[in-house]
Amino acid sequence: MFLLFSIALFNPFHVVADNKVVGVYFYPWYSVTLNRHWSENVIDKPYIGYYDSDNPETITWQLKLISEAGIDLVVFSWWGPNSFEDNTTKVIVKYLNGYGLKFAIMVEPYLGQEPSLYNKTFWENVLGYIKNNYIDKYREDYFHLNGKPLVLAFNPIGMNYNPSNDFPDYTIRITGNDIDNAGYQDWDYWPDYIDPNSVELRIRKDGYVSIIPRFDDTHFRAPGTCIDQNYTQGLYEKEWEWILEHKDSINIVMVTSWNEYHERTMVEPHYDNTSNVDPFYIYDLTKRYIQELEEGERITQEYVYGFNNYVLAWVLILFIFGSMAKIILRILR
Repeated sequence: MFLLFSIALFNPFHVVADNKVVGVYFYPWYSVTLNRHWSENVIDKPYIGYYDSDNPETITWQLKLISEAGIDLVVFSWWGPNSFEDNTTKVIVKYLNGYGLKFAIMVEPYLGQEPSLYNKTFWENVLGYIKNNYIDKYREDYFHLNGKPLVLAFNPIGMNYNPSNDFPDYTIRITGNDIDNAGYQDWDYWPDYIDPNSVELRIRKDGYVSIIPRFDDTHFRAPGTCIDQNYTQGLYEKEWEWILEHKDSINIVMVTSWNEYHERTMVEPHYDNTSNVDPFYIYDLTKRYIQELEEGERITQEYVYGFNNYVLAWVLILFIFGSMAKIILRILR
């Protein structure tokens, strides 16, 4: 009895899993109706066919799969106020709560590639817009990091002006590539340093690590970059195995991407142009490895008489305290 009491007393919160956050970068920029993006260097086809990103049936199909895979966070590629992506994201986020998903905004360099355009005034305007239209409107659904709403920005945003000090009410993270050489940058968009033959990922600020199923832009860029084009090198599996081995140092796993078809990084089920794999091949791998990651974090039911609810654990603790108090009173009498 004393042993069980000690376990309950000193480890009452062991009955709650301390899960990692798994997220995906999501692109709400497709439209068959408006001829947006599908005709631009896309060689693979979504499992449900080419779609409109703002179509409710498409949205519910996507969010259901994302939720069932165990993904927690959806980061939307956002191209400025009143853009197609902005208007589409406003439609999608209305559905998120029904699937238990959180979201955040990643500001893209929609003004151009000149870093000086993204100054303090730019950030004041953008953060005000995001706050009014997303953070305040969806308080329960917007993702917070370090107790503050997370807003990402893709380089060259942030390369000339670091907004973090001037806007302390937000957790701002600059993402992109070549992070080790590019100056001020927080998170990899995708691990462009990766060697498929000997995977060694790099954990960034906040315990963040980025992974990618493959990368292939050779069909529209010359010479382009091609990494595990046909999934024959097992890159994605190796990345996830590395994460499982180093999970104690990792807090956030971001997958690039859910549906970036141009660079062929998508997890979304699709018919592949260069590899004869099942349309759900990468999606199923993602789902399986997330489950393994969660199982690694989940505390077994060996604590507190097998309860896995900390409220019940505290009830048990109080019961034990009460019983011991009665015994002590009897002895003193």
